Amino acid sequence: MEIEKSYFTLPEILERWSMSEADLVYLAENDQLRLSIRVFNLAVELGDYEETPERERFSVPFERGPFNGLLDLHAHDVFQLFRHGEVKLSRFRSHKADYACLTGEPEHITVRQRDLFLRRDERGRFEAETGFAGAAAGPRPGAFHASADYQDVRCNGQHFRLGAIQAQVVRALHDAAGRGEPWQSGKAILAAAGSRSLKMSDVFKSKKNWRLLIESDGRGAYRLLGL
Repeated sequence: MEIEKSYFTLPEILERWSMSEADLVYLAENDQLRLSIRVFNLAVELGDYEETPERERFSVPFERGPFNGLLDLHAHDVFQLFRHGEVKLSRFRSHKADYACLTGEPEHITVRQRDLFLRRDERGRFEAETGFAGAAAGPRPGAFHASADYQDVRCNGQHFRLGAIQAQVVRALHDAAGRGEPWQSGKAILAAAGSRSLKMSDVFKSKKNWRLLIESDGRGAYRLLGL
């Protein structure tokens, strides 16, 4: 019997993809694959980045408290980890926010290679985007499918029912990806869609998993995840 897991060890992924560890590390340290760690009851702040009219970036926290779950590593931290065997970290990436950081004790945590995991949705995103799944993967969903009005979207194995403005945002990002310009100004896209808010997180707050559809670069630009 195979249990339904939300994350996998690296040996499980290497076996599934019939891939060498060196190749997986290459993907991770070049930001083509996000590796994660599992944490328990850490004081963590989640937040988004905003820009002033002068293009100065500042953080906007929206959640603080004990955190249990997966935090993603930055590519440069993966690079250091595999060269030195461990790395001390206090800042992370999260699919729930633009950033995640420790706010209390401990001030940092030590991460070793054996602590690394790959989230199920990240595995699905990579397989759908690249068309690579290895011998054990079985059938894979397509990367992106949308109804004519873009209110029904399937992306990387996820299903989204979108409102009118949300659908216009996704349509614009999909069109941009088709032009070879996937990264677009969030404020410009939202304004063109007729949104009163210029914050992507506000427009999509009704969709808890929206960050599995739309990816932020942390500097005000967005694209459809995997396109």
